[in-house]
This record gives sequence, structure tokens and C-alpha cells, in this order.
Amino acid sequence: MQTREIEAKVLALLTRIAPDVEPASVDPDQEMREQFDFDSMDALHFATAISETFGIEVAQTDYPRLASLRGAAEFVASKLVK
Repeated sequence: MQTREIEAKVLALLTRIAPDVEPASVDPDQEMREQFDFDSMDALHFATAISETFGIEVAQTDYPRLASLRGAAEFVASKLVK
């Protein structure tokens, strides 16, 4: 799976968790909590959705890597190549 494809899937998960987020307005490098109202419960749901969608384990210590769209996509990509 290519990085752009992963990023598109991660963005779709993000907008499912936070439906008021406009996908075109997401800065992939900025932390989500700084861009919009993304709280700790949203982060938990986002991590769970990533785990279920991609079939990878997301430990609580990995949550900081999921803080931005690009970070989350890179995390997923790193897990899929193993």
C-alpha cells in the first residue's frame, strides 16, 4: 500500500471520528488537537479505528505518533512493511 493511499484512508478514519472536520482543511503536519477540537477520547477512537482498519497493533505509547495526519500515515506505513 502506498503512502498516499494510507494517508487517504487515515483521513477518512479521522473524518469518521470527527465528522465536523473538513478534509480539505486538514494540515497533514499540524497536530489534530491544535487544528480542531480533538480530545483524548477522539484520540482513543482514532487509534482503535487505525488498529481495526489496518490490522496493526497500536500501543498507548504509540499515540503521540498519531497526533498529525502525516504522523499517523507514517506510523501505519512503518507497521505494514514489517
